[in-house]
Amino acid sequence: MSTMSAVSELGPLEARIVDFTRGMQFDELPEAAVRAAKWRVIDSIGVAMAAYLSPPARIARRLAQETIGPLGARVWGPLTRTTPEMAAFANGVMVRYLDLNDAWRTKDAHHPSDYLPGIMAVAEAVNSSGRNFITALSIAYELTCRFTDSVPFNDAGWDQPLTGALGTAMAAGYLLGLDRERMGHALALALIPNMCTYQTRAGELSMWKGCAGPNGARNGIFAALLAAEGMSGPFQAFDGVFGVWNQTLKGQKFPVALPDGSRDWKWGLMQTNIKTFPVRDSCQLPITTALELREKIVPAEIEHLKIETYQSAWEGAVKDKELWAPRTRETADHSMLFCVVCALIDGSVKPESFERERFLDSDILGLIGRTEVEVLDEFNRATPAVRNCRIVARHRDGNVVVAHRATSLTEIERGLAEDELERKFAHCVARTFSASQRDAVIKAALALDKADDVHALIGLLRV
Repeated sequence: MSTMSAVSELGPLEARIVDFTRGMQFDELPEAAVRAAKWRVIDSIGVAMAAYLSPPARIARRLAQETIGPLGARVWGPLTRTTPEMAAFANGVMVRYLDLNDAWRTKDAHHPSDYLPGIMAVAEAVNSSGRNFITALSIAYELTCRFTDSVPFNDAGWDQPLTGALGTAMAAGYLLGLDRERMGHALALALIPNMCTYQTRAGELSMWKGCAGPNGARNGIFAALLAAEGMSGPFQAFDGVFGVWNQTLKGQKFPVALPDGSRDWKWGLMQTNIKTFPVRDSCQLPITTALELREKIVPAEIEHLKIETYQSAWEGAVKDKELWAPRTRETADHSMLFCVVCALIDGSVKPESFERERFLDSDILGLIGRTEVEVLDEFNRATPAVRNCRIVARHRDGNVVVAHRATSLTEIERGLAEDELERKFAHCVARTFSASQRDAVIKAALALDKADDVHALIGLLRV
């Protein structure tokens, strides 16, 4: 006789999420989505290795103590065997630290690959096939992306891992083979105990900015493991009197679209933006606009700079006063002001820009002080289908130069070409992998759908 409470207590949204997760099959994914999953694995490993020596990564690895037991997963780099939860955190912190991993921004913003290392850790722990891992990854991406499309948690003061923990718990539950009842409890145990506020990304930012998502993955895995052992979770996680809707959005409920079996369905795996620059998603376009402007001006002669943008970019990358004079690496990579000015003066924004603390230098701060930012109604109306950025520079001699760039969701979904992704990966792992190791990782990742497990791929990630 089950010690758990009846699954009939699930609300309608919980039931839809659980049934979608349990019914998901690898064969439902189009070939393009499977290919996209493999490249997101490659990209995540690359950006993790680029952040390998970062302070948060070192802290997380120190806490991932070596363990023995039936469920274990390895920390990328030393390949220490630890618990799946701690592997999720340690590997996820590396993936997230540089803000160079993929992102999705529509009504809200999210970084779905924050949860990829956690899902891979569970796949390793249960000896899952590569196909099952890709299927689980698609579940987490779908849930995080579709909530991002539909629910304005960030505007209400709630952070990304709220739904990231949910997506990870469902992916982990899929890999653990949870029945419908236990899957429902995993959902509740991921949501209610782990509601986190947007203060993580407000004002001056700390190391935790890059750790919150991985912590959501850690909590999601723990929720699934608890449910697997028979732990019940709070009922009516969304609809209860103190459930998610009432606590976060004053009782307002939002519809969340889930795959409907249509061949035209756009899977989250295929939509996220694989970044070019190690900065906030809404700062990518301003950098490319600034680099275009740089071809037409003499940066040292700029008397005044004006950046024209849209509301959601201003909210996250301009609004807070700390973004106008960043004091931490984490604040600087979220500052549109720093990103534009650094691109104009240095001709690039790279991880080295932050290692050298360029955001503290007088030439950077001086030009930021001569900059204004304006939100344009026409740009607001165009988003999220099209994002716009226009930068106007006035020289000391009165000459005015303008650069205007736009990018559409279609272009973002098309993403970087595979040769560009390979070059990004090669640059990211240059300090940690040999050329032969680099090539072996790419080859193993591209063969994941034919692999019996993920052990061989992870075994290649020794530093």
